[in-house]
Amino acid sequence: MKKLVRKIFQSTMLLLFLLFGIMKINQKQDIQVFEEKKTVALTYDDGPSRLTTASLLNLLEKYDASATFFINGNHANENKDLVKEIYKKGNEIGNHTLDHVWLTKMSQEEQHRQIYGNENLLKFLSGYEGEMLFRPPYGDVNKEMLEIFDIPFIMWSVDSRDWEVHDASSIQSNVLSHIDDGDIIIMHDGYASTIEATENGLKKLKQEGYEIVSVSELFQIKNKEIPKHVKVSHCR
Repeated sequence: MKKLVRKIFQSTMLLLFLLFGIMKINQKQDIQVFEEKKTVALTYDDGPSRLTTASLLNLLEKYDASATFFINGNHANENKDLVKEIYKKGNEIGNHTLDHVWLTKMSQEEQHRQIYGNENLLKFLSGYEGEMLFRPPYGDVNKEMLEIFDIPFIMWSVDSRDWEVHDASSIQSNVLSHIDDGDIIIMHDGYASTIEATENGLKKLKQEGYEIVSVSELFQIKNKEIPKHVKVSHCR
């Protein structure tokens, strides 16, 4: 009888030991499994706008997203409170020249005025500190400018074409049909159709597991520096 009890005890202890070992292995596997989150940067050019900027900011807040707003100086002067609000709500302020000009058609002196004059204005209005990203209007930049200006030139890899189509479903399709991890999306601040496309796009991207951030945040998440003297269109 004693031998039987001892056998049962030994068998029970062995079973418990095996179960405990399996649990520890599963715990280690759970800890070691790491899946990098898909991340894209959202950008808006040409604002701020009395018609759309406030709505865009509310949508970004609603979907726990952020964006880089590449702002024109002439619009900034007309909407000083919106410039502050963009930055206050956790978004990034970017430079889009004073007057939205074709820079390659300007003298070097005028290029400096358009770029650095606007940067100083935007920093003064918003309180933004540190290096400011720059997006040339129309994507208009040449090799000489890339060599001269010691700033990050931010382009895009996904074009919404919202300035052209003015249709929310088409804008959304232009974005979602080409999106991938590390992309930079270009949209424009000032069109009602962009507001609807932004909400639908944010909702869909969130459902697909994307995190939507500003350009600088994208590079921070990917643990990469934003290069200078080149055209930056994505973060791979």
